[in-house]
Amino acid sequence: MRRIRRLVSVLGAGSLVLGAMTLSVAASSVSASAATKFKACVVTDTGGINDKSFNASAYQGLKDAAKVDSNISYTYLSSSSSTDYAPNINSFISQHCGIIVTVGFLMDAATAAAANAHPNQKFAIVDDAPAVKKGTHVLALQYETDQAGFLGGMLAAGMSKKGTVATYGGQNFSAVTLYMNGFVAGVRYYDKTYAKKVKVLGWTPAKGACSLASCKGSGTFVGNFTDQTAGQSDTTTFFSEGADIVFPVAGSVGLGSVAAAKQAGAGHYVMWVDSNGCVSDKADCKLFVGTVAKGVEASVKAAVLEAAKGTFKAGSYIGTLKNQGTALEYGGVKVPAKLKAEIAKAKAGIIAGKISVNPNKYPAR
Repeated sequence: MRRIRRLVSVLGAGSLVLGAMTLSVAASSVSASAATKFKACVVTDTGGINDKSFNASAYQGLKDAAKVDSNISYTYLSSSSSTDYAPNINSFISQHCGIIVTVGFLMDAATAAAANAHPNQKFAIVDDAPAVKKGTHVLALQYETDQAGFLGGMLAAGMSKKGTVATYGGQNFSAVTLYMNGFVAGVRYYDKTYAKKVKVLGWTPAKGACSLASCKGSGTFVGNFTDQTAGQSDTTTFFSEGADIVFPVAGSVGLGSVAAAKQAGAGHYVMWVDSNGCVSDKADCKLFVGTVAKGVEASVKAAVLEAAKGTFKAGSYIGTLKNQGTALEYGGVKVPAKLKAEIAKAKAGIIAGKISVNPNKYPAR
């Protein structure tokens, strides 16, 4: 994935400062030995290290930490299937990694089991908060991506020429559907506020509000984060149904959407996810109307640096628009200044708590 250039990570006195908000989580500190090279390790989900999405972002966080602290070395193990999670984690435990970063909600059980069995091992997990025993050292890195997803929905609605946009997911769980829910909310808000009639394909939110733990609804899902052919097929179908912008929340599967946009020709675009598309996939920047991003690199970098310094604290970090832990990044498609101003206004409203990112607050048109 692309690095999120607007996500600012500033390390200071064992804290992560994302924008104006300091990461401070309660738990016991764990000392790291400076006698030898500190080893930071990441276990990827099935999308692979070069998925241009959350796996690549997590690994980039390790690289960024090593640029700051030359005593840090880094490595990774890729998971081809869920059966690789536990063996990969255990391999790194046996290698005495100073911190093990696991990537994704699907690694919840394997991470929790390893942490409970090895309470002194430091872990950070992206997009999940596993239930672990007291005394373990696990930092949960989560992101309220419905906030940035809302802005992405506004952008898609404002840029659509056909009045139809779409989204789909890799698998149906909250770390994915939270993005989709926010996207739908943003489109509906744009319709209501600016008297438009843009519709969304691919996701129908359930009644009630979403949370990091639960975000229900019905929609289109590939069933994994690796099948780019399926991503291309679903996107082609959305284009045939009148959509001109598609938002894949599916890791490397989204590269299939890029292929479909190329095949469909002029006027068909992709909204990328997790990390800036114009950075991770520069060749296709002209197809990205924007990226709904989250601060994986910055938060992983901070966790690794703190572990190396001996100031690591278990607990949780929640990325928001306010602390720049999630953001809308503009892509290679020119966006009118008026639309950018409307999005900026909505962003300020969300941060101030005056605008809801719950799609049920806005009637579907």
